[in-house]
Amino acid sequence: MDDIKTLNARSGTARLLMASTALAALLALSACATTQDHAADTGKSSQASSEKTASNETPPKDAAALREAAITSTKTGDYVSAAAYWGNLYERQEDDPDTAVNYSKALRQIGSIDQAGTVMQRAQALHGESAGVQAEYGKVLAASGRADQAVPVLNRAAALAPKDWTILSAAGVALDQTGRYAEAQEKYKAALKLDPGNPSVLTNLGLSYALQGDLDHAEQSLRQAVADPRATASARQNLAVVLGLKGNFDEASRLARSDLPAEVAENNIAYLREMLTQPALWKQMEQLDKPTSASASASDQVSEMPPATTTSLH
Repeated sequence: MDDIKTLNARSGTARLLMASTALAALLALSACATTQDHAADTGKSSQASSEKTASNETPPKDAAALREAAITSTKTGDYVSAAAYWGNLYERQEDDPDTAVNYSKALRQIGSIDQAGTVMQRAQALHGESAGVQAEYGKVLAASGRADQAVPVLNRAAALAPKDWTILSAAGVALDQTGRYAEAQEKYKAALKLDPGNPSVLTNLGLSYALQGDLDHAEQSLRQAVADPRATASARQNLAVVLGLKGNFDEASRLARSDLPAEVAENNIAYLREMLTQPALWKQMEQLDKPTSASASASDQVSEMPPATTTSLH
């Protein structure tokens, strides 16, 4: 059985393909675990919010007070309440672009992507020249898996609001989803020029490098993200995956355990170790490494791997 340390001695294309395959699988596992925790917390928050509203609270009748409550809920991260408040306000003023955008953002935070899409389709039809509307519509498209449609929408939004780093970062996510990694990285770098050191953008950049097979640059970007106090669990878990792909299982395990239950973290690392030490899988990778024509290249083959990122759209 091949030892993990032989990874760096393997041929270029096989190594990149293996990295991409394992990365996609492990990110899916980590995302599943963190999503389950988030879903449980969201469910508890939703139930608590509903019970609280039913017992002694009713939505403010005044639009200004309702907007203030929505903004406060958004700032405190109570997205269930925020969605309820913005939704109530949206029912009163569906044609207001700011309300539509904020309602869609809250819906995205609680996973109601289809509903957010419905809201933004209408807003986009009414306010197609609004940078905020175009930006949110593009983010919803990317979140719903329609990256090919999201890219031109986000590019239009960036042209309307060239100083908004979130639009550039979202465009990078959409490009990564389509396998256009070099273009995605340029978007992230442009976003970092507007907001240097932003850990969310650095995390997205690191994942883009990893999916491309450039694990050294991926580690560099993710370490920079994790060093920032604003870094989220996503940054740490993604760095853990990259470190595991490079064979640094001790540090990967420590990082994984910092946010995930110990059993889940160890299962993820064990799964990664097993994937990278399967002789049958190495044999398959080596077969893929043999070019079928003189024009075949490593980058061409890597680009065919399905992208799978744990990214942030903001």
